[in-house]
Amino acid sequence: MIQDYVNVDDGRIFYTLSGIGEPIILLHGNFNDHQIWDNQADFLSEHHQVIRYDLRGYGLSSTPNRAFSNVADLKALVDTLKLQKLTLIGSSSGGGVAVDFALAYPKLVQALILVSPSINGKALPAKLMWKGIQNYIRTRLKGHKAAIESFITDSFWQYFFPSISKEEARNTVLLNVRNARNFCRFSPSLATAVKPYAIHRLQEINVPTLVIITEQDHPFNIKTAELVNNTIPQSSKIIMRNCGHLPFVEEPNAFNEIVLDFLRSEESCYSRFAN
Repeated sequence: MIQDYVNVDDGRIFYTLSGIGEPIILLHGNFNDHQIWDNQADFLSEHHQVIRYDLRGYGLSSTPNRAFSNVADLKALVDTLKLQKLTLIGSSSGGGVAVDFALAYPKLVQALILVSPSINGKALPAKLMWKGIQNYIRTRLKGHKAAIESFITDSFWQYFFPSISKEEARNTVLLNVRNARNFCRFSPSLATAVKPYAIHRLQEINVPTLVIITEQDHPFNIKTAELVNNTIPQSSKIIMRNCGHLPFVEEPNAFNEIVLDFLRSEESCYSRFAN
């Protein structure tokens, strides 16, 4: 496995690369870093080239001090590695980055897999927004450790964590969240979105898209995922039962097989079309 950095405007982005074949890029969401995809990287790299990276402000990537673009950061990574025919797999806000990138660079993307995605331009419910602001304020007032433990024990956020009965998965998420480099390092307002906002442009996405919805996610995330599936023309959906916000951690084997089946079906379609 290769580990390295890509220089971007006013910072650098950490990434890992493993496997060979057509590239898959894994995009994590808030409170996580690239390590949240460990199971997927190990499995998918047997069939594809797999790239994971820490979005700016997470993990080993730079902390932003001024406005930046996640799409521009991803484009810098893609250009540095000379990637084409991308499959983007995005979790939560990482799904939003994947959608924005597909809108900005449609010729580079051949498939999307969106896991409990958030989409730029879809307003957060007031309580969800306030809870996020509380995380940020508490971090500044009490420090990362205290703020993270408050986040973990807050009943509001339990959809984010696997149940106690899934001990290994829960410990994986807790370990990732307890990394202070993944928690409220910067103001979310610094991350600029592609405009017009993606929520108004989903019908422009013209690649096969799989939306993975989970049964125990926050209602806002479920509704957003359903909207995405109903609006993107070539979209299909799968509902993963008894899972919360991070099904690829809770049920990695089932998730990996879903992804591989989707990719194989798309490859078969491409092959028939080419012939």
